[in-house]
Amino acid sequence: MLDLELRRHKHIKAHEILQCVGLLISRMLCPQKRRFSDHWSTVSVGVVPAGTFGRVMSRNMFAEIMRNIHFTNNAAANADTDRAWIVRSISDTLQKTFKAGYNIPGVLAFDEAMIPSRSRYNPTRQYLKDEPHKWGTKLFLTCCSKTAYCLRLEVYCGKAHHTSSAAKKKAAAESSGPAAVMRNLTALLPPKKEKVFFAVVTGRFYTSIRLALELLTRNVYSVGTILPSRAGFSDLLTEKNRNRPKTITRGTVRMGVAKAVPQLGAMVWWDQKLVHVLATGARRAMLTCERRISGGKGRTTTVPCPSMIRDYQTWMGGVDYYKTIALGMIDMAITNAYICQREARKAEGKPAVDHAKFLLELHAQLIAMTDADFADTVTTPTRELSPTTAHSLTTDDEWVVVGGVGKYRQRQYKVCSLRKQKIGERRNTRFYCSGCCEGNKRVYLCDRVRPEHYPGNSLTCFAIWHSMWRDGKDRPRLRCGRDIQMRARAS
Repeated sequence: MLDLELRRHKHIKAHEILQCVGLLISRMLCPQKRRFSDHWSTVSVGVVPAGTFGRVMSRNMFAEIMRNIHFTNNAAANADTDRAWIVRSISDTLQKTFKAGYNIPGVLAFDEAMIPSRSRYNPTRQYLKDEPHKWGTKLFLTCCSKTAYCLRLEVYCGKAHHTSSAAKKKAAAESSGPAAVMRNLTALLPPKKEKVFFAVVTGRFYTSIRLALELLTRNVYSVGTILPSRAGFSDLLTEKNRNRPKTITRGTVRMGVAKAVPQLGAMVWWDQKLVHVLATGARRAMLTCERRISGGKGRTTTVPCPSMIRDYQTWMGGVDYYKTIALGMIDMAITNAYICQREARKAEGKPAVDHAKFLLELHAQLIAMTDADFADTVTTPTRELSPTTAHSLTTDDEWVVVGGVGKYRQRQYKVCSLRKQKIGERRNTRFYCSGCCEGNKRVYLCDRVRPEHYPGNSLTCFAIWHSMWRDGKDRPRLRCGRDIQMRARAS
């Protein structure tokens, strides 16, 4: 039985794994309540359509890939000591890709995230009672505070795992939170330069006085909420009761400045509850902010607010079991790709593409991947870039009468039909290729360059059909709608 299964097993190629990711994205865009295998259904029931995944790959092939997918070598030396070894290859790759794809901004946000996972076999599983998903793999994320682009991620494997060496214990080592901030910023930021400063925004579990002072020596300012129980925090700024007494006006502030380090300041701000903040290099002006009225049915009121709080609120918003973790990391990579595209279009003065449309385009590109996309060498094309003389554009002189008015008939041209991104997009032409005609059936093409067909495209639709697609023999799968048809001239 095992020999029979081995003989039936096909070698899995890289592009097929990406096609699986594309199918998972399409599942996210078009979810359904039935079983996942119903995406390969061949029959429609009432108005419930048949499945479409079979156009890309068979159900058995998809199941084979997802059943056997693996990311690292379990026989490696680190497999027994690294709790996250089974997804280490993905996290290491994303570390390099995320950093290379984005300029490090001046203001960073550091916080945690959770990839949901309740599997008992997951050695990185954590319990965080304040998270929407309380069980899962905890990630430390260093993000751009403006766009939320993730510049660095780290899988948390336990305090002992991350503080195994003396060098790691030395810096900000009173708890794992501040140590994680220092560890990730050291790996991400360039070496210290004179008059070049950065700023980082942290949550209360990651803020400490020792961390703030150590960051300051590296030209990194910091601001964040802080637990009043942290070592060195002034007793004059702590309160036994977290709720604001009625005798204290909402928005009241008590502030302190370190005598030895004047750039270091701390404060307590009375909102509905107490908020303790620690900052270095932050402004200390009094501003105002809008806060909701308790029981006011959405009504707000203006209350005094220190600039430290405003800065924190402005910048902090940026941020099998191993298969779940891997897919969670892939999802982060997709989100980063969307942020890059959105910011690039904004820089070019173009409107941003919505997230759903971006995912639709991405999934279409992934399922269109072929083995040729992963060739190690680029072969010299045997055909000329320009079509041969046997192929040329000819004007169709077919005449029709519409509404009592005569005009030339126009047809949809094939390249644009295959590369369109949504149903309903139409581009018509009178030109067809005389060399691609089959009897009275014609291939309608145009002589215009459409940059949206491919990144950096400089070919006309006529050249794409003949040079890239070898007279249509290697044309890709359509992105949406039905397949193209060769139209015959009306008799």
